[in-house]
Amino acid sequence: MTADPNFDGLAGLEGSVTAVAIIDHDGNPNRVLDDEFPFDVTIKWTVQPPATAVLLDGNWTVKAYAESMGPGPELLIGSKVVPANGGPAYAAKITVPANTLRPDKAPDSGVYKLVVVITYRTALNVLTEMAAFSEGPTFLLREP
Repeated sequence: MTADPNFDGLAGLEGSVTAVAIIDHDGNPNRVLDDEFPFDVTIKWTVQPPATAVLLDGNWTVKAYAESMGPGPELLIGSKVVPANGGPAYAAKITVPANTLRPDKAPDSGVYKLVVVITYRTALNVLTEMAAFSEGPTFLLREP
């Protein structure tokens, strides 16, 4: 995630998504999930340099999308607002309810690619030009 040099007057602010994981109902990372249980998407990201990050006073919005690989839906599966705390490291957990996506059952493939988008709004609720994107992992939703 790289900010426009004029982003909120905070020249040189850069960032990156450092981790995205799918955690199933038993608390373990997994890429094969049962449709009858909720699962979590965990996201971590950083902003640099810390001297500039300390000036952030708004909110991050994290959205998780599932894109069907083959027949099936493409959906926003959850979102989370994370207050900017002036620090360089952030994390979010989005819980996806059971039966949000269709499992591997004809005609749907049950195979999805996760896409995460992170945006930033100032304390005045102005959406900035800064955005981060992370693709993957790919996962299978099965009907047990």
